[in-house]
Amino acid sequence: MQTVFTNICERMGRSQELREFQRGTVIGCHLCNKSSGEISSLLNIPQSTVSCILRTWMCLGMTAIQPQSGRPRKLTERGQRMLRRIVRRSRQLSAESIATDLQTSRGLQISSRTVRRELHGMGFHGRASASKPYIAKCNAKRRMQWSKARRRWTLEQWRHILWIDESHFSIWQSDGQVWVWRFGGLALVPSVKFGGGGIMVWGCFSGAGLGLLVPVKGTLNASAYQDILDNSMLPTLWEQFGAGPFLFQHDCAPVHKARSIKTWMTESGVDELDWPAQSPDLNPIEHLLDELERRLRARPSHPTSVCDLTNALLEEWSKIP
Repeated sequence: MQTVFTNICERMGRSQELREFQRGTVIGCHLCNKSSGEISSLLNIPQSTVSCILRTWMCLGMTAIQPQSGRPRKLTERGQRMLRRIVRRSRQLSAESIATDLQTSRGLQISSRTVRRELHGMGFHGRASASKPYIAKCNAKRRMQWSKARRRWTLEQWRHILWIDESHFSIWQSDGQVWVWRFGGLALVPSVKFGGGGIMVWGCFSGAGLGLLVPVKGTLNASAYQDILDNSMLPTLWEQFGAGPFLFQHDCAPVHKARSIKTWMTESGVDELDWPAQSPDLNPIEHLLDELERRLRARPSHPTSVCDLTNALLEEWSKIP
């Protein structure tokens, strides 16, 4: 008897056509003096479903599915699977585009409103797409090789790296989407051309502490960058590490890789940390610059000019422990 039930269980749920067979199986189990709980466990279906089937059979003497009230759903189970495949394959399609596709290529007369309702029922919801920086395959491979080569570095080795980067700060809120708590119609952020003005800064730090924060006047070209290296980077290196050992890190920006900068590095005896392209997330100074941005925006009085902004940045930088 157990073998018979096992074979029946293996057939449960194979397709829509077996539903009537499944109901008959429930009745058969009941006639064999099985309880609702035992039938549920044996056939792997909810106990509430078992009870409903038995009530229908006892009251009406039949197991056939009774006609349901209300209009039938536009999409069958097959149509829902088709819709799910379309969305998973092309997540940026609008509901209107999906409805048109289903109408023209599948012959389904369905509206964009129905598409949204069905997708919501499946757990899909429209959201602003999160940005993801593109990383070329060759650079992704170099990033992995770089990380594996240094996975056993000690804390002391990491402490002897001077990390540097440049970042632009605006008088108004930094670039990116701004979220607000609002009443109806109060969704605006003051709009100003070019962020109302701003400034680029160069900063550095290591395991020994913060280095200098240097406002960059004008365009950061190779000549201006070399001035920063001479007057700000080298003094920080000597102060924090003395004669060494140390490594200097900067990314693969064109100004960092200019021929004159490479010559300067060689003549100054500064050893560079090999750095993979497209890897800002590997540089811990990114977190430091984010902290500087948060401190700037948390100030009780916001800067109203480039001069105010520069002074505020220098002040907040000096407060970072």
